[in-house]
Amino acid sequence: MPQINRSKKQWDNEYASGKWDYLDSTPSERARSAIMGMYCRYYSPEGKILDVGCGHGTLADFLNPAQKRKYLGIDISAKAVEAAKKKGVSAKNCDFQKFDSTTKYDMVVFNEVLYYMDEKAALKRGAAILKKKGTVIISLYRMKNKRYDRGIWRIASRIFRPIDVIEVSGIAKGRPVIWRVQISEKR
Repeated sequence: MPQINRSKKQWDNEYASGKWDYLDSTPSERARSAIMGMYCRYYSPEGKILDVGCGHGTLADFLNPAQKRKYLGIDISAKAVEAAKKKGVSAKNCDFQKFDSTTKYDMVVFNEVLYYMDEKAALKRGAAILKKKGTVIISLYRMKNKRYDRGIWRIASRIFRPIDVIEVSGIAKGRPVIWRVQISEKR
C-alpha cells in the first residue's frame, strides 16, 4: 500500500511552521478527538493509554484525570512533543516502530497516523504492546483512493475484532471530510 513518507526533519519543520495546528483547534477535529476520548473513558476508564502520533496531545484534553496520569503520547516530531508537553501532556519523541516499552497498555490509539507508516507492522506492534483484554482505536479519514482505506481496515480486521465504529463528517482545511473512528479488541 502507498505510504505518505516524511522524514523526522520534515515533520519537525511542518510542526514548527504551524501546518498541523488546526488539528488542535478546529471544531470538527476536536469533535473527533472528543469521540475518541469518549471511547477511552468508556472502554478503559482507569487504563494506560498510548497515543501513537500524538501531535499536540489533543486526545488528552478529553481524558479523565486517572487516564491523564497514565497517558503517554509518542510522536516522531520533537516539535509536536514540545507542543504536547506545553499543555502538560506526558509525551516522548520517538518513532513508534522503534518504541521500546516493557509496559503493556490497556489502549493504543492510532489517530490519523497509519498512512505515514507500514500499516501492518504498526498494527501488529500495537497488538503486541496491548494487555490481553486491551483495545485499539483507529481513526482514518476517507481518502479519494478508497482502495487504500479498505486495505488498512482489512489489515486491522485480521488483527483486531471491531467493537464499535462511528463515522463523523466535518470540514477540514476548508473541504468536506468523513472520518471513520473504530474501537477494536485483540483477536
